[in-house]
Amino acid sequence: MPEGPETHALADRLRQILVRRKILDVGFLAPALRKESAALTGQRVRGVDARGKALLTRFGNGLVLYTHSHLFGFWRIEARGCEHDTATAPRVLLRTRTHSVRLFAAPSVRVVDERQVETIPYLAGLGPDVLAPGTTAATLATRTGQPPFARRPLAALLLDQGFAAGMGNYLRSEVLFAARLSPHRIAGTLDRNEAARLGRALLAVPRRSYRAQLERAEVKPDLVSGKAYLADTPSSFRFRMFERDGEACPRCGGPVRQERLAQRRLYWCPHCQH
Repeated sequence: MPEGPETHALADRLRQILVRRKILDVGFLAPALRKESAALTGQRVRGVDARGKALLTRFGNGLVLYTHSHLFGFWRIEARGCEHDTATAPRVLLRTRTHSVRLFAAPSVRVVDERQVETIPYLAGLGPDVLAPGTTAATLATRTGQPPFARRPLAALLLDQGFAAGMGNYLRSEVLFAARLSPHRIAGTLDRNEAARLGRALLAVPRRSYRAQLERAEVKPDLVSGKAYLADTPSSFRFRMFERDGEACPRCGGPVRQERLAQRRLYWCPHCQH
């Protein structure tokens, strides 16, 4: 499943391609949405935003296309005339004069009025987005002691979009390593310094991953509106814990352990994460 960094980088790429462009062709696979094609055809896109792992494509007439890729959804962005044939039909098709944008296999696609966006259940349940400019480490640190989060183990809490939107499985292992915290710790037992370390890691790790996603997608940061707050974040990103079972911990040299926690694989070092 694409996590927050991948989704935000995709939004940046789509923004460069679609914003202020007229959508000449719109298609939906779901019969219930096909009537929306006429309402969106000929409209200009005025914004593309990421919220957690969802995308909001906003049109000039006040309608918003909501999409969530979940586990199997993926996008194809291609120049017009260079589209690859596919065996399956896309769930969403948007064509401008220069580009074709297609979404495949995503189960969550809706078209709503701007005033209805916040009533979409997924969006209504989101916590602070770890990639949003207004989210602070202090805000995230404070949440560890609040109900309904305080009694939960960190391994489960860091997958809860209601605690921190945009987090996901590979980020969970990397954040806990950066914060030097065991996945078995209960959130409400963290002292002030531990909660502060977790809050900082919840911002720093996803943002490093985000910058790496931009580089891989060849999105120019100076063209990405609203992302200047990430300009001083190191862009290089590599797994230090995730999928390194049995290897030496890069911090203390102890063996990295894999455990299945909250039904997902997690990698951590019992020697230096407490």
